Amino acid sequence: MAQHRGMDVGTAVGLQATALGVGIGAVLFTGHANAMERVRQDREAREQAAYDAAVSAALGNAEALGRIARQAVRDLAVERAENAKLRRALEQRQAYIDRQRMAA
Repeated sequence: MAQHRGMDVGTAVGLQATALGVGIGAVLFTGHANAMERVRQDREAREQAAYDAAVSAALGNAEALGRIARQAVRDLAVERAENAKLRRALEQRQAYIDRQRMAA
């Protein structure tokens, strides 16, 4: 058997094949780890985009509800003023009827 620096050719080839296998394994492991990190980042980006869309929709809804509430307050103030006007007219009419009854 031929020897190469104290080891035979078969051992040297075996060690080189093992080193090559370890190198390929390391490349595959690194590639897999990088791919999984990218998957995680993509998932987080999708979750963040969904959250941002939900917040934007909620803010839009809140703004619309605020406009509706302000309009309702204005409408209520108008109705209360009209109600007060009608109550005064009713009180005046009742006072007139009461005066007419006293005179009769």
